[in-house]
Amino acid sequence: MAMLLMACGGSEEENSSIPEDEDCYLDIYVYAPDRPIVTRGDVGEIEIRAKEESEVHTLQIWVFKSSNGDPVGYLNAGGDDEAYSVTGAKISDPSILNETGQQVYRMKVEKSFANAPEAVDVYVVANAASYISTTLDGNTTRAQLNNAKIGSDYFGTTTPLVSSVPTNGLPMSAVLKNQPISGKFPTLRIGTESQIATLHLTRAVSKLRFVLCRIKENESSTKKLVSIDEIQLNSGKVDTSCQIPTETYLIPRETYTFTYVSTPIGYGEVQKDAIHVVDNPLDYAYETQASQVYEDMINRAIAEEKLTELGLSYLRESDKQLKGTIKYKYSLNGVEQQPEPVTFSMAAAGDFLRNHSWIIYIYYLDSKIYVLTVTHIGMRSWGDGGNATHTIYNW
Repeated sequence: MAMLLMACGGSEEENSSIPEDEDCYLDIYVYAPDRPIVTRGDVGEIEIRAKEESEVHTLQIWVFKSSNGDPVGYLNAGGDDEAYSVTGAKISDPSILNETGQQVYRMKVEKSFANAPEAVDVYVVANAASYISTTLDGNTTRAQLNNAKIGSDYFGTTTPLVSSVPTNGLPMSAVLKNQPISGKFPTLRIGTESQIATLHLTRAVSKLRFVLCRIKENESSTKKLVSIDEIQLNSGKVDTSCQIPTETYLIPRETYTFTYVSTPIGYGEVQKDAIHVVDNPLDYAYETQASQVYEDMINRAIAEEKLTELGLSYLRESDKQLKGTIKYKYSLNGVEQQPEPVTFSMAAAGDFLRNHSWIIYIYYLDSKIYVLTVTHIGMRSWGDGGNATHTIYNW
């Protein structure tokens, strides 16, 4: 999240870091996305999987007048703009944000605005180079930000899929609109007298992964898995749309209108010997344990080669109830069988909007493929700002 506080002039004691020429500044407090937040989801809060998923490499901030979109200020952290850490030291990149989870940036605003403040819209974009080809800079307008998109060349459905965090980081963004300015010159702030306005920096993509295993088979077993021949993300039938949009918006929206990729995503085949063996696949099915306990159990089992991970993908968000099919073969008394494909789906439409994660747990037991899915949902409407002291993973 980013907490924004505007300070202009004031006493020397209150504003010791403000230059003597009495320029007016907007102090912006930014919090990394893996810091404690209020979340919602099928199973709750999730510990961070990889440091890279939360790293901010570049950060850009725009403030506009809500009434007409006129610019109030722009800051490019890591560029030539003035930016300061929480200790008051000048910085030139988001390193402190990644190390400590918080960092303050100082944006200069015109005295004319400070003398006659009005409601503002605030936009924050992180890691722009990783997901958008359009240049974003101080000349970018509010309309251009609202219409900026993550296109088909980024986090898409064609091979190779994005299976690791790009060098420039994962896309993140936030917006806060029509926020009042409280107080009066020389001390102003965004929000009401009783509450500072806040922004939440969240990832603009979601991810999924398949986790597989098979039951340990006795030599005398008459029903043995031969192979998983195909895993597809589609609309519930083979060779149909995968329901991932062809492009999505950079800045989050309340409503969505998408067109979708016309072909399914294929995750290939998995030979029997590549699927790890367990005594009881149900040991890894989600029940009622805390989400972090479940996530730790799955990750530990993967590390111990008890479960097989497949198809980790970072994809553009979707408002659809994502679905898929699995084709497999097994042998019955030595005769190969090809049953009907197994289908799987998310719990509900919207479970793959930005900053969501989907685990598809696939296991073979007694001639059948079973699929259980778990959705971790990253962010909901802001609550109390998060009071937990432990690190959580907001997807």
